[in-house]
Amino acid sequence: MQPKIDDSAPSAAARTTTSTSRRSSWDENEDSLLTSSTASLQSPQDKSRRSGPGPGPGLLIFPGTAQRHQHNPNGSTASKTIAKANDGNVAINQQGPNRSIRSFRRPPLWQPPQKDDDEEEEKQDLDREKPRDSHGACLAKVQAFIIEFLQGSSIHGFIYLAKLGLNFVERMLWFAFICVALFSIISLSKRTWHRFQTSPMVISMDRNKLVWNTSFPSLTVCPHKRIDELKVEDYILAHPDQFLSEEDQEDFRDFIVKLASLTYDNLETLPLNKSYGIPSSKYLDLLYELKWAFEPEISSGAAVKMFIYETHTEFGICHSVNSLVARYNSFDYWRSGDWSLLDHGDRVTVHPLDGEIYAQIINLSTAYDVYFHGAGDVPSISKQRYTFPESDYTTVELIALEIYTNEEARATKQRSCRFNYEAEEMMTVPIYSFGLCLSECRMFFALQVCGCVPHFYRNLCGYNHIFGTQIRNGRRLPVCGLEGIGCLVKIKREIISLKSDKYKINCNCLANCDDSNFFVQSYRSRVWFLGANLQWGILEHPKMQLRRDVLFSFADVLVYIGGLVGFFLGCSALSFTEIIYYFTARFVRRMFCN
Repeated sequence: MQPKIDDSAPSAAARTTTSTSRRSSWDENEDSLLTSSTASLQSPQDKSRRSGPGPGPGLLIFPGTAQRHQHNPNGSTASKTIAKANDGNVAINQQGPNRSIRSFRRPPLWQPPQKDDDEEEEKQDLDREKPRDSHGACLAKVQAFIIEFLQGSSIHGFIYLAKLGLNFVERMLWFAFICVALFSIISLSKRTWHRFQTSPMVISMDRNKLVWNTSFPSLTVCPHKRIDELKVEDYILAHPDQFLSEEDQEDFRDFIVKLASLTYDNLETLPLNKSYGIPSSKYLDLLYELKWAFEPEISSGAAVKMFIYETHTEFGICHSVNSLVARYNSFDYWRSGDWSLLDHGDRVTVHPLDGEIYAQIINLSTAYDVYFHGAGDVPSISKQRYTFPESDYTTVELIALEIYTNEEARATKQRSCRFNYEAEEMMTVPIYSFGLCLSECRMFFALQVCGCVPHFYRNLCGYNHIFGTQIRNGRRLPVCGLEGIGCLVKIKREIISLKSDKYKINCNCLANCDDSNFFVQSYRSRVWFLGANLQWGILEHPKMQLRRDVLFSFADVLVYIGGLVGFFLGCSALSFTEIIYYFTARFVRRMFCN
């Protein structure tokens, strides 16, 4: 068994004893021990000399190689001693009559140092102090990382914040310059963004009149006579329990006539003392049951046929010509609960080469009010109306001014107008119109204040975002009865103007992107033996048209802001990419994957 060699440094006495024993062992033995490598390198003469008597030192070659086998020329079995690579002193023993023992020092191979008690205690102390030192090391890493970023950044001025050789005053001066540049960029960019959000469009004039078609003027006719007296008498006879006296019958005749002509202008004229057993939800049904048969006829010289549709407006039962939205306010459309788009055909247009074109409504048979408007709009209470008697033949001449939106502006949300198909915020119709939007705003304002809506509105609608009314499609709104109409009388001026100091009103109604405005240039009337007739047309074809174009697009915003950043800081889009890269991937790698 090979003795275990201790690598630890021996004491002075032990070293002296060992040295003495080695010298005595050297003198006693005549033959020295040779390694296998040494024996292989010896010549036969050396071997013969070594076999003879006489002492002599052995030759050791490759002292760093461990001795594994002992060469025995006599063929006898020799003891084998395997030296470990980490032993400091190796003793090789050879059996035989002439035995020599040689001890030599060999540099040990590396192995993990053995831990003693002092090292263990020191490690424990370091582990206890590590949480306190890790915070400071983390701050040092962050500081070094920031300095590296400032010195390598492509943004002008950042390098002077971390450049060597600058004093504190110089660094603060450069820091102030950078702050002024950033403030200028932010303030000017905010102005640019505000301009893009509020006024990115421009309205210009187009004078190429020979390439466009002008919309023919649309109008809505509201007759003064709306109740058929014979139908009223039949209704009184059918309900004798509601009319016990002649006075009740007369009051009912007056009540139903005023109810049919009820609008915001004459709310106070309706008698509020008796309802005659009629629920407010049945007001509209009763009016259409007792209405007078107003059936005007229309003729025109245009190539496209014009149609006249019955519609219900804020002025009661009326008829519209050349309108794209009138049918959505018809009583049949409301009663069926329909929300689909209708095939209303194309609007009638005229060209300067067509000459003078007039349209005519005949067989009016009563006095009437007229509202002129565009094909995509409805009459509004704020627009001017014209009243003509039942015995006159009236001719009205108008001038037109149209505005249309360029195709490029259709994709811009900041164009401050809406097309007919952009009806996401409409609650009563599936099509957008500026006049319809104002009517809905008045309706929900009345619902907010008085808790009901007038009977001349469609009481089937959805959720309203303006006044926060929780209503789902298919649910009917309460219709104002006599008490509700009395409430509307108190706020009718605020409803008409949509302005109030007491209530918050925000209709969010935008103009039509493609709109036509008509102005009455002149009109003349003369007595006509065939009854009331109305003729209207364009006096003179317009020589100018307004066009809505994009003046400031999002690309212009990027160019403007990019120019500001390049002017004040001298950086580009790649500089911002560099910042993102530094403070994401590179920061994580430097802090946690060192």
